[in-house]
Amino acid sequence: MAETRAIAQLTPEIWDDQFSTEFFQTNPFAAYSGTSENNIIRMKEDLASKRADGITFEFITNLEKGTIKGRTPLKGSESQMGEYGDKVLWDMRKKAISLHELDLDLAAIDLRSAARENLKAWAEEDVKLEVIDRLLDVGAACDVPYGSASAADKNAWNAANADRVLYGAAKANFNATHATALANVDSAADKLSRASVSLLKRIALLARPRITPLRVEKKNRRFFIAFVHPYAFRDLKSEIESVRATVNVVEQNEGIFLGGDLDYDGVLVHEVDDMPLLAGAGNAGIDIAPVYLCGQEALGWGVKSRYRSREDTDDYEQVKGLGMIGKWGMKKLAYRFGTKDAAVIGKQRGMVTGFFAATGD
Repeated sequence: MAETRAIAQLTPEIWDDQFSTEFFQTNPFAAYSGTSENNIIRMKEDLASKRADGITFEFITNLEKGTIKGRTPLKGSESQMGEYGDKVLWDMRKKAISLHELDLDLAAIDLRSAARENLKAWAEEDVKLEVIDRLLDVGAACDVPYGSASAADKNAWNAANADRVLYGAAKANFNATHATALANVDSAADKLSRASVSLLKRIALLARPRITPLRVEKKNRRFFIAFVHPYAFRDLKSEIESVRATVNVVEQNEGIFLGGDLDYDGVLVHEVDDMPLLAGAGNAGIDIAPVYLCGQEALGWGVKSRYRSREDTDDYEQVKGLGMIGKWGMKKLAYRFGTKDAAVIGKQRGMVTGFFAATGD
């Protein structure tokens, strides 16, 4: 029996007009950004209506302990306030996609919609990656990217922040030479653990000037936030007792806490996908994961304008362009200038930096 078959050349191809995009972690720092001082990332948008290359952040430290009593004259015994500051510069940040009319007509999917979604994702991820990069900045003013920093830059930062860095599980691992201190971190004893989380917190509380914890609104509670690499998060999670490993922190304060975080000893530990590793920097060439325990004003964010889309048309309207443009800058805040105590200059304002073993799975 003869069968009539469809001819391949006359068989239509049907293309789905829907598209999917590559996964990226929604900005995990968005919940900790805001204009009040009770934020890890302190935003200032004063630049929006002013002409300037940057904006300053001013810090006032506490007065020294001591009281003048009785008939002792107060005049002539006044205390000097500790007044320090830093400056965040802004720049244009932009990305664009250009599409030809012919390709718009030929593509099975809506390329304009895909481009719009792609640029929105890029803008959100750009902020996240900038936060991650700035958290590791070094140098005398905490403004040198770690990847391009010299040994002198790293050592200068290390010396200025000796009271707010931790290498592995013990303060004894510290060395004035940053590379030597990293090499003291080994794979067995220096993983992120409950004890090291508590130690990071104590370092923050005992540092001078103080690292101010975040306040939990409407509750007499204070918290620090630790941002960690997935390997460090894995080690901590496996070490915490099962009864405390999955605390439902969302119920405590939805404005600050995110589900899936670990809450231990007043520190909320948050896993961040794109955190860096310092390849081969540890003992016997192991990788090292930085951990950032943050309080108020760890980073400054000077915003002249947030990301907005713009459209462009060229070549007799054949070429359509869609761009995303913002004007802002971000910096790890430091006691960069001030006159009361020279020993304070160069200290990072609102964070303790830890370095822990990060062995792969």
